[in-house]
Parts: sequence; C-alpha cells; structure tokens
Amino acid sequence: MDPNNQAARLEFTFKAFIFSMLLAVLLAASNAYLALKIGTTISASIPAAVLAIGLFRFFKRSSVFECNLVQTAASSGEGVAAAVAFILPALIILHLWTHFHYLVTALIVGLGGLMGVLFSVPLRQVLLNLPELRFPEGTAIGNVLRATSEGKGLLKYLLHGVLTGGVITFLQDGLQLIADSVEMWGSSRNILFGTAIGFSPAAFAAGFIIGPAVCLSILLGIVLGWGLLMPVLSHYYPVIGMTDHPDAVNLIWSEHLRFVGVGTMLIGGIWTLLQLLRPMIAGFGVAFSSLHDKKILVNSEKNISMVWLLCGIVAVSIGLFLLVAGLVLHLQLNFSMAFILEASLISLIFLIVVGFLLATVCGYLTGIVGSTNNPLSGILILSILILASIYLLLFHLDSGSLNKIVGLVIMVAAVVAAIASISNENMQDLKAGMMIGATPWKQQVMLALGVIASSLVIGPIFQLLFQAYGMGGVFPHAGMDPTQSLSAPQASLMAAVAEGVLTHNLNWIMVTLGVGIGVLIIVIDLISRSLRGVRFPVLAVGLGIYLPPDVLTPIVIGGFLQFFLARYLKKRHEDEKVGYKKLEQATLLSCGMVAGSSLMGVFLAIPFIIMGSANALAVVGPSFGNIASCLGFVSLFFLGYCVWRSTR
Repeated sequence: MDPNNQAARLEFTFKAFIFSMLLAVLLAASNAYLALKIGTTISASIPAAVLAIGLFRFFKRSSVFECNLVQTAASSGEGVAAAVAFILPALIILHLWTHFHYLVTALIVGLGGLMGVLFSVPLRQVLLNLPELRFPEGTAIGNVLRATSEGKGLLKYLLHGVLTGGVITFLQDGLQLIADSVEMWGSSRNILFGTAIGFSPAAFAAGFIIGPAVCLSILLGIVLGWGLLMPVLSHYYPVIGMTDHPDAVNLIWSEHLRFVGVGTMLIGGIWTLLQLLRPMIAGFGVAFSSLHDKKILVNSEKNISMVWLLCGIVAVSIGLFLLVAGLVLHLQLNFSMAFILEASLISLIFLIVVGFLLATVCGYLTGIVGSTNNPLSGILILSILILASIYLLLFHLDSGSLNKIVGLVIMVAAVVAAIASISNENMQDLKAGMMIGATPWKQQVMLALGVIASSLVIGPIFQLLFQAYGMGGVFPHAGMDPTQSLSAPQASLMAAVAEGVLTHNLNWIMVTLGVGIGVLIIVIDLISRSLRGVRFPVLAVGLGIYLPPDVLTPIVIGGFLQFFLARYLKKRHEDEKVGYKKLEQATLLSCGMVAGSSLMGVFLAIPFIIMGSANALAVVGPSFGNIASCLGFVSLFFLGYCVWRSTR
C-alpha cells in the first residue's frame, strides 16, 4: 500500500473518530478495574486495532489508516486508567478524599495526558530510531495492521497466534485450569532462595519480538535481584512468623528489594538521558528547521508543527499552574497567596522538566518491554522521591499540615503519571504508524482527543468501583465484604513513599544500594560494548530487579527462543532471504499471541466487573493447583512449539 496515494488513503474520518472515542471510554473502564484489583493494565492498542478491523469490515470504504487512528485514540483509555489507578486512590487511603472529585480528577489526568502527547512529539524522532528499542506491542500492532492489508498469506499466521494466545489466556485467567505462574521458593536457616516462572502468552511472545539482546540484560537483573539479593535480604531482614514462602518473598520485595530496583532505574534513567541528549538536541533541531523549510514532507514524517507544539505546551503549562494553585486551596492549606503562587511556579517547573525526563525514560522502557510490562509505578516512585524532597525544603511541615502536603505530592505526581503513561502509549502507537506509513500528526491529535474523552469519564468510573467494592481497605458503606475490596497496590505504595520521604522514614539504604548496582552495570556495559560489542542497558537490568520474576521469565524465554531459532534458520537456509521470511512468519505469529492474549484480558474484565471477582469463571479449586502448575509448563512448551512450527 502506497502511504502517499491519497485516493486510497482514508484516515481522519468521522466513523474513525466515533469508534475511537467509544473504545477509549470502554477500555478505560475495563483497565480501571484490573489496575485496582491486580495492579496491572492490559495493552489497549492491540485489542482496539483488532476490534477496529472487525468493525470497519461492515463499511464499503475503509482503510488500515483508520484502524490505526482508532487504536491510537483507544490506547489513551488504558493510559488514563493507569495514571489514575496507580496513584490517586492514595487520597482515599489517606482519608483526604471520601470520594473521587470529578473536576479535580478530570483536570489532573486531562492536562497531564495532553502534556504527555506534546512531549512525545520530539521524542518520536529520537526513540523510534534507536536500534535497541523494538517496541514489541507497537511492532505487534503494526504487523496486525499490515497483515490485514497485505492479504491472507501473512494473515493466517496472525490469526493462528490470536487464537493460541486467546485460548491459553482464557484457560489461565478465566477458567484457571492452567496456572499463570509457579512459585518455587525454599528456605534454609532462615534464608530464602528460588525463583518463579510465568506462563503468560503475551509476555512470552513479547520476548520473542524483543529478541535476546535486551532479554540478556533482564536476565542479569533477575539473577542479581532475585538470585543474589533476595537470599541476602532474607538473612538480614528475617520475616518472622511466616511459613508461606511466596508471602515472605513478596513482603521482602515490597519493603526492600523493590527499592533497590528503583535506585538502579534512577541511575539508569539519568545515564540513559545523558546518552539520548545528543539525538534529542538533533531532533529538536530538525523540528525547528522545518519551520523555515518549504520542502513538503511525506505523510509518514509529518509531526504536529513546532508552532502548534510550542503553543500547546504554553497553554497546558498555564493550565497546570492554575491547577496546582487550585489543589493547594482544595486541600485547605492556609498559606498566603504569594506563597501559593511561588509553590505553584516551582511545581510547574518540576512538571515540565521532570515530566519530560521521566516521559523519556518511560518511553525508552516501553521500547524494551512494551506498555503492559512497563514499570510505571517505579517511574512514579522516582517522581515522588524528587517532588517530596522539594516540598520538604519548600513547606514548613507540622503535624497538622503533614498529611495534606502528602496529598499535594500525590496529586502533582498524578499529573506526572498521566504525562509518562500517555507518552509511552503514544510511542507504541507511533511505532505502529511508522510501520504502515501513517501520518504522525493525525495520530497525535487523535490521541489528544482520546485523552480528553477518557478524562471526562474516568472519575465517575473510579467512583462507581469505589462504591461497589471499596479500595485499599477503605469502604464507603458499613457492612461491605472486605474480601472483595480492590487492593490498589500501587496507590498504597505511593502513599507510603510520599509519607516516608516527608517523615524521613524511607528505605534510603536500599535505594542507595540500587544506585551503586546501577553504576557498576554502567561500567560493565561500557567495557563489554568496547571489547565484545555486547550491551547491558542499565534500565533493563534495573527492570529485572524491580519486577517479579514470574512477569519477566516468559519474556526472557521468548527472547532466547528467537536467538536459537534465528541461528537454526541461518544454518538450514543458504538463502538469507528465505531464512528472514521464515523468521518473519514466527514473529507475526508472536504478534498474534500478544493480540489474542490482550484481547482476551479485556473480554474477561467484563464478567469480572459484573460478578465482582477475578475468580468469577474459575471451574476448579485450590486442590487443582499442582495439576494447573504442570499444565502451565506444558502451555509454555506448547507456545514455543507453535512458534518453531510456524517456520516449517
């Protein structure tokens, strides 16, 4: 398909706009429940692309570019849901809110999300051209869209992957006949050791798309964090009275090891930004030169113009300044107007500078492991550490104002959450658009519209969930079932971190240890790159320390399968083009697995919400656990066999 053939190019159409807004709202609602219940969201772009392809088949005139715009806008629903779920319920947990304030919630995520869209414009030319960033979900979306436009030859691999990923996910998360992970922890003399293995089809397929280079760094992080540090930490911080090993491991991770990963990602983020500084300056130079360059760019290279970009940043910045001032008044902090304006200006500078830097880091991590596995909560911890430290110097804290200042930290950090979340969503969308030759500025505008639509409904959605289940142990009515409460794990952590910084009780020892590990990895990376050409990106290593191994092990397994399969095909086929085509078939099947698993995750959210439990469709009980674990290993082997078989 020629991307510059205007006769065949339907893109920004009325039906695409209507479907985009509807799917953005739908996927915001489904991801809100999942984020509060289990602490994660499901990539909305892939399900939206598949749904758009199906919907547009009912129209005589439609194009793959319309489908691309629909998935772009729909991804804003997931981004907005994650930004709210990961941090704003902390205000409920801290008893600063008794309900989700509609206007405050809408302005926080709306203005933050729009700034995230604007920040992603210059980042597009930098991050999408880095060879080590594969953007697995964006690549999957691009292949989904490209396969549907290129006919049935490649489409069959995609459909096989969709069916495989969807069925296994339904058996895992729906019927629970297959375990989604196996915990293998033991102890000796009060020292915990072992690991956990996950069986997620989406994570396995994402690893195959990513390839072995980044997966090797993630594996190094798993070995350092969970293989070495976990036994050491369990020795120095014994978990008294806990006989259940997974619970003991989870406690040590949440109170200690997690902060080591945060420290490693902190130094990794700074190092990555320093490395990206030159290409970012070059990207801004190209953007500014386009103001005077009369050369007509092809559609696939047209971003939002620099004039509109700067005007947008100024307008949103004014809105953020007024928002922060309003938040201080909203929390009834009795400061003078002059001090409120000063605090608002300092907060605005923080939002612009730190927001852009963290959006860059989040976009880089998205390029490594995708949106679903992006450690957004870790990025938010970094922002809260910096912001709480600034407020510690800025405000005079006493026992009466401390809790309210913590609330202000949470609200301003929620803006950062929206910036980072929407920016990394846009990176995936723009990667998919680049693969099919779509127009970037139209994607950026459509995502902004999706942010606005999602921000207008996200407050009532969260209020409805709070009224139905309660959050973080806080209940709006007497007599509610505590077992059905939405745990909001990330929001509880954010409240604890903000309070810890302001009361000087944060686990700085673990953060400092993580920084030291990050510095060591940077040195190893520099030496290894110069001697053998092997890279160990420090952010990927930090990711391996921060996230639980059951999330990352299927990614690592998928990445190494791609390595061995590529070598096998190279030996078997003398013609490199034949081997490359075979590997492309396996990659397309993996993209289908990501799509099928993600789509099934969204569908399963519907009965979970209606029936009020993530176990609503389970057909077996705890006694089936050992068999389910064995079937988990079988499912992982089956996924690998399907990928290998697709090359035959």
